[in-house]
Amino acid sequence: MSLIVLDDQLLPILVQAPIQAWATVQRLRDLRPAEVIKDDRVPSLLRELKRPTFVTIDAGFYDRNLCDPAYSILYFALRDDQQPQLPGLLRRLFRLSEFKTRTVRMGKVARISRDGIGYWQHREKDMYLLTWRD
Repeated sequence: MSLIVLDDQLLPILVQAPIQAWATVQRLRDLRPAEVIKDDRVPSLLRELKRPTFVTIDAGFYDRNLCDPAYSILYFALRDDQQPQLPGLLRRLFRLSEFKTRTVRMGKVARISRDGIGYWQHREKDMYLLTWRD
């Protein structure tokens, strides 16, 4: 099963609890409880794990320079008060062939919204755009 790492700004009761029903989830702060983890340190921390998927609502992580074959980053374009929508969007995203398995997610940095998905893939120049399928 794939490891999903949640950014610290995501509320456990709204995001972690619903996802834990169907996936292995850890909060970023639980990976290094004695440290304060700044955003610029996140990629190196993800590289230490076994092919994690990092989930955030921080737009700063939607950066093609963060593409790395060791992890994937999923930025959900949601406001803080929209966090309850995240688990459903994540589950829906994981039904798409481009994100269905951990193997195909690795190397991607994606922006997910209710309108669609945009993502970059490691070592590829172009951005990919997807629309939600019913």
